[in-house]
Amino acid sequence: MARNYHTLNSQTSVNEEKLSTFLKKNGQHLLPMVDLITQSRLAIDELIDSVGRATLETVLEVSAEQVAGTRHPGKVREGSVMWYGRQPGRVYLGDRKLAVQRPRLRQRGRGRDKEVMVPAYAALQNRKAMQARML
Repeated sequence: MARNYHTLNSQTSVNEEKLSTFLKKNGQHLLPMVDLITQSRLAIDELIDSVGRATLETVLEVSAEQVAGTRHPGKVREGSVMWYGRQPGRVYLGDRKLAVQRPRLRQRGRGRDKEVMVPAYAALQNRKAMQARML
């Protein structure tokens, strides 16, 4: 069985030196590459932000399901806690706050003070405890 091997010779280093000399003299040829790197970095940061937000919202949803049970739209559920829509919220993610859509839970019945806190949301609100967990 024949194997192909990739070998380097002195010609490769000569070509790299010529390219380096050319780019030093003509720096404007590097500008499109720098622009491409910058755009790629912004796209990656945006992707990480979107994935992080979606992950946190999923964690909040799972935590709410542990308290109120699985959501069944249009179906009356037994139990003292019910789903009550969504609401904008903010949680700590490292050293910054991130806007998320958090689920709302309420106890059955009328009146004030019926709001039930989602455990994961309460944990993500506590900055000192969250930083300790991150470390």
